[in-house]
Amino acid sequence: MLPSLNYDSKDPKFNLLGEIFKIIDSKKFKDTCNRKGITNRQMMVDSIKILFMSMYFSYTVSDVVNELNRSPKLRKFAGFTNEIPAAEQIYEYMSRYSAEQYCKIVNATLMRFNKQNRGTYNRFIADATPSACDFNNDKHFIPKEHLEKLNLKWGFSTTKGHFIGFKVTVVLNEKTMAPVSILIHSGAPNDSKIFDEVLQDLQKRRIIKRKDIILFDRGYYGYKNYQIGINKYKIVPIIFPKESYKEEKLKGQMSYPMEVFSKNKKSKALKKDIGSIASILYQELRKWKELKPIRGIIEDFFKVAKDAFGLGEFHSYTVESMSRKIYLCLLLTTLIVQQGYKTKTQLQRLAEGNVVQNTPVSKKSNKKKNNTKNNKKSKAPLKTGQQELEISKKEEQISLLEFCSI
Repeated sequence: MLPSLNYDSKDPKFNLLGEIFKIIDSKKFKDTCNRKGITNRQMMVDSIKILFMSMYFSYTVSDVVNELNRSPKLRKFAGFTNEIPAAEQIYEYMSRYSAEQYCKIVNATLMRFNKQNRGTYNRFIADATPSACDFNNDKHFIPKEHLEKLNLKWGFSTTKGHFIGFKVTVVLNEKTMAPVSILIHSGAPNDSKIFDEVLQDLQKRRIIKRKDIILFDRGYYGYKNYQIGINKYKIVPIIFPKESYKEEKLKGQMSYPMEVFSKNKKSKALKKDIGSIASILYQELRKWKELKPIRGIIEDFFKVAKDAFGLGEFHSYTVESMSRKIYLCLLLTTLIVQQGYKTKTQLQRLAEGNVVQNTPVSKKSNKKKNNTKNNKKSKAPLKTGQQELEISKKEEQISLLEFCSI
C-alpha cells in the first residue's frame, strides 16, 4: 500500500507543488483555458491539479481523490473549497476536449516564459524520447489489427527496445529551459524524416527567425536536412555529424533556391544571406563536440520528466488519453524547472526526487581547531608523536644494559 499524503507546511516537496498550484489558479491560466474553448474552467483547473498530484507523488487518480477526501489539510493546501470530483468524473470531463486543445493550452502557458528572454538570435535544442502505453506484451499477444483500430504502432528505441506507444519530440529554448514546440508521433518514426515537420511547426507559430541556431543529435543527420534548414527556413541547423561526414561533400551538395536566380534586388540580398548562414554552419560543425554539453540540457530535462513524473510510460491505451497526459506531464515538468532548477546538478537531483536546491553544508568539528592550536605551540609540528616513540625506545635500551653480564 502507498503511504498517506500527510500535508506538512515545512515539507519542501509540498511547498514546491504549492507554487505550481498558484500558477494553475491564476487568472491568466484560466483565461487561456477560456480562449482555447474550455467551458467550465474551474472544473478544468481542479482536474489538472489532481492529475498533477498523481504524477508528482506517483499515485493513481483514484488514490489522490481518496486522500483529498480524507485529509482537510490536504484539501486546503490544494485549494479545493467545493466537493472533490470522483475519478470517473475527471476522466469523463477531460475526454470532452481534443488533444489539440490541450496542446494549445500548454503552448500558450509556456510561451510566457520564452517571451521574457527573447534576444536577437536564439539557440534551441531539439530531441525526442519514447513514451509507451501500459500494455503487457509478455503476457498477452496484441495483434496488428487491434493496434490499427486504436491508431497505435510498434516502435523501437535503444532504451526501451520494442514498445507500443509514441515518440515525443520537444524543442527546448536554451535560455529559458522551456519547450517551444511539442510534437507527438505514433510509433517511432525516423528522426531524419520528421526534421522538416519540426521546423515547419516552429515557423508556423513564429518561434524561429533568421539565423537562429537549432541543435540536433545524429538521428536527424542528412546532407539534405542541412540544405532544408538553410534554404527553406533560413536557420542554422547544427545536426551532429556522423563519421562519414565531409565538409567538402556538404559544400558540393549545397545549392541556392530558385528565388535567387530572379533579376530582383531581393535576390542578391537573399543570396548573400544564405551564404552567410552557410558559413556559420560550417564553422559550428567544425567544433560540434564543444556543443555536446549544451545539447545535454534536453537529456536532463527528459530525465526529470521520465524519472520523476512518469513520461516514459502511462496507464493509457488510446491516442487522445496518451497525448493529453504527455502534454500535461511536460507542462508540470516545465513549471517545476522554472522554479530555479537550471543547472545540471539540480536537474539530476530533481529527477531522483530531491527537491532541495542547496546542499547542506557540513559543520566543521572542533577537533581540527584544537589540533591546530596544539601544533602552533609545539616547536616541531606534527612530529610530537614520533619523538615520544624514539624516547621510549632509548629508555628500554638503557634499562636492559643493567642486566647484562658483560
